[in-house]
Parts: sequence; structure tokens; C-alpha cells
Amino acid sequence: MKKIKILFYFITCLSLSYVNAQNKTITGTITSNDIPLPGVSVVVKGTTNGTSSNFDGEYSIKATEKDVIVISYLGYKTQEIPVGSQSTINVILIEDVSQLDEIVVVGYGSVKKKDLTGAVSVVKGEELEKRNVTNIQETLSGQLPGVQVSSGGGSPGSEASITIRGFSTLNDNTPLYVVDDVALDDISFLAPSDIASVQVLKDASASAIYGSRASNGVLIITTKKGKVNRTSITLDAFSSIQVLPNKPLMANATEYANTINKARINDGDLPLYDDPSSFGIGTDWWNAVTQTAMLNNIAFNVTSGSEKLKVASGFSYQNQEGTQKGGGFDRITARLNSEYKISDKLTFIQNFSIGKSTTINGPNVLWDVQRLEPTTRPYLPLYEQSTDLNEFSIFSPTITDVPNAIAQLARNFNETDYLRGLASASLNWEIIDGLSFKTQFSTYFSSFENNWFVPDYFIEPNDQQLINFIRRTHNNRINTTWNNILTYSKEINDHSINVMGGLIMENLEHRTLYGQGQNIPSNTTELRYLEAATEGFFSSGNNENYNLISYLGRLNYSFKGKYLLTATVRADGSSLFPENNKWGIFPSVSAAWVLSDEKFIKEDSFISYLKLRAGWGQIGNDNRNSLPLDARITTIANDFYTIGSEQNTFIATAPGNVGNSNLKWETVEDFNLGIDVKFFDNKLGINLDIYKRKTFDMLMPKSIPAYLGSGFDAQWANIGNFENQGFDLGINYKTKIKELKTNFTLNISHYSMKATRLADGEAILDGNHQRLNLLARTSEGETPGLFYGYVTDGVFQNRTEINSHSDRTGNIIQPNAQPGDFRFKDLNNDGQLTDADRKIIGDPTPDFTFGFKMLFEYKNFDFNALFTGSYGNDMINAAKPYLSNGGEIYNSYAGTLDNAWNGEGSTNFEPRLSIDDPNGNFRYSDYYIEDGSYVRLQNVQLGYTFTEATAKKIGLSRARFYMSGENVFTLTSFSGLETDIGGSATLRGVEWGNYPVPRTLSFGLNLGF
Repeated sequence: MKKIKILFYFITCLSLSYVNAQNKTITGTITSNDIPLPGVSVVVKGTTNGTSSNFDGEYSIKATEKDVIVISYLGYKTQEIPVGSQSTINVILIEDVSQLDEIVVVGYGSVKKKDLTGAVSVVKGEELEKRNVTNIQETLSGQLPGVQVSSGGGSPGSEASITIRGFSTLNDNTPLYVVDDVALDDISFLAPSDIASVQVLKDASASAIYGSRASNGVLIITTKKGKVNRTSITLDAFSSIQVLPNKPLMANATEYANTINKARINDGDLPLYDDPSSFGIGTDWWNAVTQTAMLNNIAFNVTSGSEKLKVASGFSYQNQEGTQKGGGFDRITARLNSEYKISDKLTFIQNFSIGKSTTINGPNVLWDVQRLEPTTRPYLPLYEQSTDLNEFSIFSPTITDVPNAIAQLARNFNETDYLRGLASASLNWEIIDGLSFKTQFSTYFSSFENNWFVPDYFIEPNDQQLINFIRRTHNNRINTTWNNILTYSKEINDHSINVMGGLIMENLEHRTLYGQGQNIPSNTTELRYLEAATEGFFSSGNNENYNLISYLGRLNYSFKGKYLLTATVRADGSSLFPENNKWGIFPSVSAAWVLSDEKFIKEDSFISYLKLRAGWGQIGNDNRNSLPLDARITTIANDFYTIGSEQNTFIATAPGNVGNSNLKWETVEDFNLGIDVKFFDNKLGINLDIYKRKTFDMLMPKSIPAYLGSGFDAQWANIGNFENQGFDLGINYKTKIKELKTNFTLNISHYSMKATRLADGEAILDGNHQRLNLLARTSEGETPGLFYGYVTDGVFQNRTEINSHSDRTGNIIQPNAQPGDFRFKDLNNDGQLTDADRKIIGDPTPDFTFGFKMLFEYKNFDFNALFTGSYGNDMINAAKPYLSNGGEIYNSYAGTLDNAWNGEGSTNFEPRLSIDDPNGNFRYSDYYIEDGSYVRLQNVQLGYTFTEATAKKIGLSRARFYMSGENVFTLTSFSGLETDIGGSATLRGVEWGNYPVPRTLSFGLNLGF
């Protein structure tokens, strides 16, 4: 019995010892350069037992003395530490540049950043999430060198436009979007919260592997994925107040009446208003149509994973009101990504994203309210609102050709619904060690529907709709892609080689359907559909089909990790070209030298990393977004005519386009030199790229000779050349001063462009407006889209100056001028003002654009700010011909009456007020050209993150609250409503009364569960 007791005691001790060993708690802090690192993975090796460090770098995990703890964090060397008798293990992680390199995604694969030879920039998803905006494009503003983001305006749901290193063609310059290895034209179905990272491929050596459409650069977007042994549940939400940042200062009713009277007196007429002061302030149309608007956004993401299965899902909802009344936007997005490891050799990956949006397309009346006379009230007096008037006819008529803005909003029934999504499935097979094959099939789909109803109404003879009508438009688009990629990697001593080959097949089908009808029995909501129309029926529809097949190959070679070579070739066959020119072959090559691995550099300790890069490549562009599908063939087209009192539609046949059987690929050739360098233990980093891009055989429409007759569309041909050169500079500095961490990033971009060859050498004139026509000129050897008009030379102060402005024979050049009128230069000295006296008067291309980010972290507080700007670009304020002359009964800017010429010596910059304007003072001239340079505080954010202990008390793993602002302020001398305006290569920088981007104040939270 005693022996049994001893044995029982011995077993009990062993059990207790084992239990105690299992329950041993290891704690510690993880830092790097004395900076705590949150989110570091801490895992017991060989198990699923894991955790991560909190905001202060602290962690806690249970392990036995025999266990080994694995500490890993992206960008740092992984450490394996035996537990032994330790209960506290503090870890100092060392930055590992070579591991940081592994995060870079390139065409159909990924490489270490150290092994990159092309011009590639990266921004992480957490940086994008700091922007409380409605689309991914806007989040990139000011973030990366060489990436220019132009606002699409402030209307709800509007999307910004992106160009990479300026323009490469006179056609579409939109970059190619690649979402989870699928090439797309559209990313509107994604929410910013879906994004894990964005890689931008800027030069041909980096982007050539994507072939067609990559000539404008590539944005590779990677959505969030699940991670092994890590579950994350997050809720991100914010609510915003939006206001318009700039209210134009317009004349009130009294000043307006005095201005009109003065203009009439100058013209020798009697005043129009007997007592201008009786009008008082009058109607403030701007306040009447604008409002404080709300923007709400919520995003929910879940990621989880094991060795077998990784899953990531997300859901977001966004609602935005318009700062101009009458508009709105709603969007719902959902995402599900999964990765299942079938075996050690076989992995199945599925990605699915979908977005549904509804946009109420309010008319942009901000252009109108600046011109509307303040003496008119929005509504008719009650005694004039008879029972004969419907609800859309109770508004006051205006005395100009500008319709009542309130009435426009009241009868706005224009709504667009979009359903867009991307589904892809891929199979990765590791055939043998180093040899793998990936096949991926994807489908992008979009369904567009627009419903537009215009009620019948009568306000005045020039503002009426006697017969109501309804229209519906359907566009359905399906884009399928099949990627097949074979990759082989091998390392032999100091040599590393990676070879990739692939076959890509793409098909795009686009179907359109349009229908309209008139004379619906009532304006009531219940009857706003096509079948309720009783006359004026019309319908049309079309099918478009596009196919692309591509063969591609790439070789990556590295010797000792410091001598790098990348070579690619891609052959594209496009259905847009005739059979004899269907195929184009486009090669690229780039090389890099990591000098910091050389002994003579290592001796200089202040250089942490240094790499030189050089690349050359060609990319084909079939301009599928601009080139008509039938441009290669001659067609007959239908013309539609509406005839008779019942407005019935008849169809006639007429000549269509003249095809060109010699169409071929447009080719972009790119040279790039780059340097990447880091100093002082990676605290200071500098990236500089210098490039030159040439476009050959540019696809352009050219006019048809008159002897062929009229009615033809312009014929497309390869008749243009284009050049672009510039540099991208990025500077980053990060450090820590005690408990204060800082990070500063500056990027500067410069580019200059010129069209070196155009169709028949003829200049392209673009930009027609109600008052200002042919605003921009693109000619051979010049920057595209230059402003082209007359040149002013001050204001005539007296009759002597008018008479002195004459030709050699004494003929007065401006015989209709009076004192107070503009003097215009007779540039060709022919004694008269004609189109020959127009010249280049402005350049919308900036000398440089920039973005500057600041990040400060102190204890639990974080503060970041983003400045963006442009310098050296000219702009046109296209409202000035209406708002600066005091004529034709339109309203004027406040102060126009006092600022206008009013006697000799009063001003040499503003002309006299005149309604008749016989001198043509407000013809298109440099009077409208202004400096468009600006500096904008694009984003500012202040946040507070609770400690892990505090968060746990309320059942959370993380809790952060913040306040932020968007478009906080803008410093500029431009007098228009908006400075951040995009446009095409041939017309940009023209402010037509654009819908301004709102100023936004947001309150948000980030929660982890």
C-alpha cells in the first residue's frame, strides 16, 4: 500500500508539473529602434496557439519551457526564441529590407522590392482608410509620386480621374486597373475598406507585361485576404457634415440694378430701373439651392484562417447627400475571398466582389445661380398661382435665358442604378519544386439603368415643356478573362532565375437598349413608365463585341542578389484591327544594381540601401475606349428624324464611317532611369525616377475629303506622334523623439508633353462654350491643350489712345472702341483684329504637382495631415464673360460696378460696363487666364486609441476614435469655384461653373472584436 501511495504521489507531481508547464504565461514587449510595434505575430512554433502585440508592443501568450516562440512582422527579420525558464521575453526586431520586398505585386506574380528593376510605387490599405471619401481614386490623391488625381467634382457619387505621369496619347489616358490579377476598366464596385494595398506600375519595363491599355500605367489593387492562425473582426464607421467651401460673392439686387443702369448709360440708353435701392438684397440664389449635407459610411470586415482555409469577407454601406439640393448617392458593397489548400501541391482561390449603387442625378444649377438676376423671386406670388398651374409651373419666369434654378430642381427626376461585380476562381498547382501553374477564370459584369422623367410645365415661352416624356436606358456589360500562367523558379549558388509564360484570353460584350415615349396622361409617380406613354415612341439598341488574345513571357535573373535583370515580351491580338495588322509584339528590358551590397558602399555606414535602375520598353495600345469597333470597315448607318405634329420618328439610311483597312497598334516606348537610396538606418529614403515616353502611330480621327460627300464620320488612322518626359521624386523621413514618433513623406512630379505629329499637320481646336469658343489648341511641336486667344494691352483711357492704335497708314485698328474698352494687340500688323491675331495665352500643364504627408504619434494619440497642390498651371474662369461685364441683364460679381473703368485713370485692367459691347471686350482673350496654382489641406485627422486593457473592458480588442476633415482649406489666387479640375489632353483647366468638392468634417471609429 505504501508503494502505491508513493507511486500515486509521483504521478500527481508529474501531472501538476505538466499542467503548470502548459499554463506558463510569457509576457514581453516588442520594439524596433525603441519604437513599440503593434500587430506583431507571436506564435508557439508548430501549433495554432498565437496572439499579436497591442498598440504599446505588449503581448501575452501561454507556453511550456520546451516550446519555441516565433516572432514575425512584415518588414522585419523573423526571430525564434526558446522559452526555457523565461517568463518575460522582450524582443527587438531588426528591419529586413529583403523581406519588405516580398510584398510588391507585379504583373501575374510578385517579387521582392529589392529585386524590382522598374518604376513601382506602393501604398498600403491602412493609409487609404484615413481618407473619408467616396471612391478609391480620391484616396490616392497626393499619396504617390507620378500619380495625378483630378477631382470629378462634388456631386454625390462622382469619381475622380487618375493619370500616371501625365498623358501618353490624345485619346483616353485612363490607367489599367488590375484587381486580384484581373484587368479591368472599372473599380467602382470596390470600397476603400476592401483594399489591402495598391501598387502603381509607372514605366514600360514594369507595366509592359499587361500589354494593351497598360500604356497609361497600371494600378494593381489587392483586396484583403485571410491570414493563417489569425482572426480579425473590424468595424469602421464615420459620419460627415459637408458644406460647399466657396460661396461666390455676387451682386445683390440693389447693386445689380445699379450695374445694369450704368451699362445702359454707357451705351447711351436710359436707365432700366428707377429706384435700384427699392430691391434691397433680393434673392440669394446660391443659398436657395445649396444645403449642409450628410455623408455616412459603415464597413464591416472579417478575416480568419487556418493552414487549410483562409477567408476574408467585407460589407460596406455609404449614403451621401448633395451639397446642392436635388442629388444623392447610395452604395452597398460586399466581398468574399477564400483560399482553400486542397493538398500540399494544389490550392483553390475564389474572389467575389459586388456593388450596387443608386445616384439621383441632380442638375448642376450652380452655374446658373451665378448668372440669375437677384431681382426675381423663386416663386410666383400666391395670387398668380391659379388652379390651372400644375406643381411644376408655380415658379417665377426670369428675364434672361437662364431658367429658374429652383424650378429645375423641382422637376428633376433622373436616377441611375448600377449593379457591378467581379467573380474569379483560380487553381494553383505546384507541379514540382519550383515549377507552378495557375489558371484563373474571371467575369466582370455591370448592369446600368437610367430612368429620366420630364413633366409638362409652363413658366414662360422660353421655359416650357408642353408634352411630358419618359426615357429609359439599359447598358449591360460582361467582360470575361481566362489567365493561364506557368512559372519556374530556381536558385543555383549565387544565381537566381524566375521564368514566367502565359496565355490570356479576354472577351467583352456590351449590349445597349434605349426607349422613350411622350404624352403620359399625368405627371403622377405611378405613371412614370414607358407603357403609359401615348405617342412619340422610339427605341434603339446595339451589341458590341471585343476580343483580345495575348501570349506573354518574363525572365527575372539575379546574381548575388545585387545584379538584377528583367526581360518581358507580350504579343497581343485585338479584334479592333484588320487581320493583317491584328498582332503586335511588344518587348521590354530593365536592369538594376544594388550598390549597397558592394564592399565600397558598405564601408560608408550612413548609406543603408542604394540601388540604380534602368529600363526600356514598348507597350501596345488599341485604344479600345476610343476607337470605334467598326473603324476598320466602311459602314452604312441609320439616321432618325422626328416629323409632324405627333413627333413620330422615321428612319433613314445614310453613309456612316469610312473604314481603314490599314489600322494598326499604337505603340508607346518608354525609357526610365531610377535611384532608390536609404540613409541613417533607413530613417531617410529617397526615390528618383527620370523618364521619357514616346508614342508612335497614335490613333486619331481625320477629316474626310469633301469630294466624298457629307454625312461621314471622321476616319481613324495611325497618324500621330506624342512625347512626354519628366521626373518623379519621393522623400520619406521617419524618426522617434522619446515617445513621439514622426513620419514625413514628400512626393513631387513634373512632366512636359508635346504632340510631334498630327493628322495632315492640322491643329486641333477644342472647347466650345456659349461665349468662349475654341479655347484650346493642340498643334505640332507644342504642348497639347494650350489656351489660344487674343492678347489685351490695357484699357483705352481716352480717344487719343484709340486713334493712336492704328496701322502704318493711319487706319484705326479698333474703330468701334470707346474710352474704357480693351486695347487688343494686332500681332500680325495687318491693321485689323482677326483670328490671325490669336496666340498662345496660357498653359494648363503644371510645372509640378506635389503631395506632403505628416504623421505624429504620441502615446495613444495620432495626428496626420495631407497637403496636395499644383504649381505653374494656368486656368480659365469661363464664368467671367457673364459675371464681369454687367451686360445682358445677367448678374455680376459683387464689386463689378466699382471695379469697372469709370473715367480716365480709374483702371487699366477692367473695361467699362456695356451691354452692347461694340468693341468685343469680352471676346476670348488673356483676360480670362488666371494662375491655377494652389495648395490644399486635403486631409487632416486626429485620433485616440484606447489601451488594450481599456478596450477589453468593453469587449473589444481595439478601439480608436477620430475626427477628420477633407478639403479643409485651399490657398489659391484663382477666382473660380474649383481649382482641382481634370480634363482631356486637348482640353483641361477650364472652370465652367463646376460642382465644387465639398468641405467635410467627419467623426469616426475603428473597432476590433
